[in-house]
Amino acid sequence: MTRGKGKSGLIVLGSQEERHGLLPEDTDTKLAAYVALKAAAATDAKLLGIVNTATDHGYLKHGRHVHAALVLEDLKRIIVNTVERLGIKGFVIVNGHGGNRLITEHLPALEKLLGVKILFNNAVVEVEGAHAATGECSMAAAAGFCDPSIAEGQKDFERFPEVGFIGLREAHVNKRIKELAEKTKKEGVKIDLELGKRLLEQAAESVVGDIRRL
Repeated sequence: MTRGKGKSGLIVLGSQEERHGLLPEDTDTKLAAYVALKAAAATDAKLLGIVNTATDHGYLKHGRHVHAALVLEDLKRIIVNTVERLGIKGFVIVNGHGGNRLITEHLPALEKLLGVKILFNNAVVEVEGAHAATGECSMAAAAGFCDPSIAEGQKDFERFPEVGFIGLREAHVNKRIKELAEKTKKEGVKIDLELGKRLLEQAAESVVGDIRRL
């Protein structure tokens, strides 16, 4: 077991209602929770809870998202409760939804207000690639909540325009999203269990690294 420097806690941040083709709507939350559990099992960090709200850019219309201020308020509640009940003052946010990066600019002010240290870990998002495509589907399958047989159906981009954001043309104002959409349309969607395991392990190792830095 890898020990962190003092007490630290893990908070799961994902998205509970977001279209992912044939994957569950809460795939982002499930993946972040899975990675957080792996990191907690490898360290002395405590699992503290799940933030049930999520935010995103206005050009992404694929789920229920709220203003970043509401996500920060929900996050604040968990942190305040943890400081009061457990005395923990070092936190790693394990994020599984790309749009939640919008809260990061506000975290320094929250740290100062509450007298805590907060690290935002975005490894799940960074390793998975295009939305609901090969990387994310492979991770979901490796985590045990996705049947690999969905791969063929996941390639129905007319039925599921959110896969790779191929059909969400308004999102293509983002250069990175447009590049991933084009790549997904060309390559399709595959589910590779070994790939999924590797990506989950990479994300968990990144979280462990943040725990060590606290």
